[in-house]
Amino acid sequence: MFTFDFKAYIKSWLKTSTIIVKAVLPYFVLAETLLYFDLLKYLTFIFEPISHLLGLPGESALAIAVGMLFNLYGSVALGASLGLSVYEWTVLGLFLGVAHAMPVESAVLKKLGISWRFSILFRLSMAFVVLLPLQFFPKEILFDNPDRVQNILQPLILAQDSDIFVFIYTTLINGLTLTLEIVFLVSMVLLVNQIIKGFRIVKSFDRHLSPVIALVSGALLGILYGSGILLKEAQNLSRKQIVAICCFLMIAHAMIEDPLLFVLFGANIYILIIFRLTLALIVITLILLFYDRFNKAGENR
Repeated sequence: MFTFDFKAYIKSWLKTSTIIVKAVLPYFVLAETLLYFDLLKYLTFIFEPISHLLGLPGESALAIAVGMLFNLYGSVALGASLGLSVYEWTVLGLFLGVAHAMPVESAVLKKLGISWRFSILFRLSMAFVVLLPLQFFPKEILFDNPDRVQNILQPLILAQDSDIFVFIYTTLINGLTLTLEIVFLVSMVLLVNQIIKGFRIVKSFDRHLSPVIALVSGALLGILYGSGILLKEAQNLSRKQIVAICCFLMIAHAMIEDPLLFVLFGANIYILIIFRLTLALIVITLILLFYDRFNKAGENR
């Protein structure tokens, strides 16, 4: 009924922890260095229009760029240095929750017949759409104190006019502490993921694909896992099913790990999960209802 693959868990933990250490510590040191020498403003101008559209400070543009192009770990590491409020972390978490690591994940979706252009444009547009409800509710309704800044660690405070050696020591200690905090969090998430995979029903569906289990697995464990299941038996699914599931997963995937990275800094977990899931359900419903109609209209042209 249930088996726990401890070896697979350790292998997954080591691989993910290595990625976290390589991403978080260097990006945190980079952000602190750019802030210390007042250089950040010279590197963020390309993505500043996005940060302004999101209502975030211009300095967050680099965190947005790293998240969109690479991964959330580096983005969180850069954001940790900016003193963002819990509201700003929620906005960042919603946007990047949909539109992160797009080159890698778009390459996987391409194997399922979802073009690069469609996946990138779709995720970017949905990343903005998912934020729309925040425009209709005063921040004070959703947050007790939206401007509060929450630190997940008690950082060493760098005094003004500190010399370069104090800066290096302080930055490394704070960066290592942040890295260990995230490694611990992700370790717990990986444990939950491994437990989910250990149930026989998940294993059996992994071999004999059901669209529902592919969707649920991707939503819980990530777009790469969900797409991997789809790839195994894509020939048994209709084009409509593949498009519907992929569009759902592009909006709502890794709904355990991704939100928790931002919740560490005070982001509202209910907003991060409910907003994305609601939008994903609306999108998949519309596709299932109207896909055939639009497809026939396209063929008639």
